[in-house]
Amino acid sequence: MVDYDKPDVNRLLKAFRHQEADRLPHIELWVTSQAVYEYVLECKLTYAIGDAAEGGQSITPEDDVEFAQRLGQDAVLCNFNWRPNNVFRKAADGTRHYIDGSVKSLSDLDGLEPPTPLDEQLRYLERYLRAAQGTGVGIIANLTSFFDSALLAIGMTDAMYMFHTNRPLLDKLMDILLDHQAQVMRAVCDRFGNDLALVMVNDDIAYNTGLLIHPRMFMQIFPQRMQRLIAPAKACGKLVLMHTDGKLDNVLPILHDVGIDVNHPVEPESNDIFEVKKKWAGKMAFVGNIHTPLLAYGSQDEIEERVKEYCIKLAPGGGYVLGSSTSIMAGIPPENFMSMIRAVHKYGRYGSLGQVAVKSKLE
Repeated sequence: MVDYDKPDVNRLLKAFRHQEADRLPHIELWVTSQAVYEYVLECKLTYAIGDAAEGGQSITPEDDVEFAQRLGQDAVLCNFNWRPNNVFRKAADGTRHYIDGSVKSLSDLDGLEPPTPLDEQLRYLERYLRAAQGTGVGIIANLTSFFDSALLAIGMTDAMYMFHTNRPLLDKLMDILLDHQAQVMRAVCDRFGNDLALVMVNDDIAYNTGLLIHPRMFMQIFPQRMQRLIAPAKACGKLVLMHTDGKLDNVLPILHDVGIDVNHPVEPESNDIFEVKKKWAGKMAFVGNIHTPLLAYGSQDEIEERVKEYCIKLAPGGGYVLGSSTSIMAGIPPENFMSMIRAVHKYGRYGSLGQVAVKSKLE
């Protein structure tokens, strides 16, 4: 592989700092498709891929780094999740789906499911860092947060009522979650800050029309807590990426003010990525937006054309990293996923964006 096709974490960081590198970076923050992993790794995995959203790792660090190397992806996530008291139900096809939370009163806080011990989580991060040494692949520490984790622990419908009927319960639960994840963030940054590419926070605060709750109430709840959570990362000079779904018009100013540098995934159902990037050029970088239904049901030619368009329109000036609009899940054909990756390498070279200047080794 030529350098252009190899992973290089500095390529990713340049894009996040609104600079141009050799080519447009690409990254998938979550892959939960066993078929995609096995297609790229060219082997059968001896374990089942799980959903990291449920609190575990979806793939071993060694396989994850190898996956990124084969794709020329510049970084992978190490997850530090604590989403307690979520209730799941198994569907007829065997998949598990979130249906509710089990925290309904202050007394239920005494029975919160405990987080994974911090030492165990840090050892897993050490495995990621060892696996990535000398590969060019960066490691992103990804922490769940306090807002949506509290809502999920209670149950989304009940939580929405509680903002008005039992705010003390919500506040106390958010602070319990925040206290622990802030401790994790401090430990991660104190011990491994020099080794990490950047830090990520995963917290859905919006949906397809904007913030999940009234802006005035949100401002009482969110900014100070989020600033406390990310303070160790900012103190050691790390960029902070935040995942949230939803419409971003009224969200990005809040994220910018609290110190978030990068947003994922800029859902195309709710946002015009071209207008968003233009408005926030030099102030906020973005990851994602390639529509997952296109990857699942579109033709390989359609996927290639969309990626080519993004290379031409979004790559100039940095500030954009290509990826899907959600995650790479079961149902996305591996061949379609690879069409997206190959197209970035084919059309994403700076100096000739949208043109086939050099044949990629991935083709």
